[in-house]
Amino acid sequence: MSNRMSIFPNMLTIGNMFFGFWSIVSSIQGDYLQACYMVLFGGVCDALDGKVARFIKSTSDFGTEFDSLADVITFGTAPSILMFMLYENIYISKYPGIGDLGHFILIFSFIPLLFSSIRLARFNSEITEPEIKGAFSGLPSPAAALTIVSFVLYEFEHYGGIKHYKWLTVTSITVSYLMISRIKYHGFPIMFKKGENFLIKNLKILSVIFAVFLIVKFKMSLLFPLMVLFIISGIAGYIINMTKNETSHKE
Repeated sequence: MSNRMSIFPNMLTIGNMFFGFWSIVSSIQGDYLQACYMVLFGGVCDALDGKVARFIKSTSDFGTEFDSLADVITFGTAPSILMFMLYENIYISKYPGIGDLGHFILIFSFIPLLFSSIRLARFNSEITEPEIKGAFSGLPSPAAALTIVSFVLYEFEHYGGIKHYKWLTVTSITVSYLMISRIKYHGFPIMFKKGENFLIKNLKILSVIFAVFLIVKFKMSLLFPLMVLFIISGIAGYIINMTKNETSHKE
């Protein structure tokens, strides 16, 4: 495969990294909504780069490592910086007494970055191929980051700012743990597969259009509930499989 054909996936990865950097800058500047949207844009680039690389058959070890570095910035560092700035500039100003807990705030903010790094390092070391194995081992780092930023967007949409900081912390800790868990998460089935039924393809197109319409209509209020459902689906599947395995062993 020519070097020219490998440029496009790498450009998408660069786009992912750039949006992550933009999100960090936005958080530092106090534009928290823009910081969230930049993570979402980074997620779009991340969703496309691997698919494009496989489609044009230009996958490489370099591309995998480069993509992971971009993911650490966009889906690890950016959410952590966002959380820290929200805690530091808004939460503490509302409740000055908790200023003494500054070190804990630093630790809570660091958790998404730490666990996303562990998750991505494990992913690369195990050479996991979702399209072959059919599922991700642990919650993908983009899904974890999107859950955190969608919670922030949900709170701003309904309350004009973050009202439930405890739930922000709980959300962050939960998705961070799920990233390093062995719970299986299937990717969103929006990409076409070779030889796929014509009807299935069109249903996928319609479902994506409908989902985008709902998100636009309800602004970002719908995204957080959707991410919660996605997370619960993995946990439910894990419990069901464990129950089946225990039953089969007893028999």
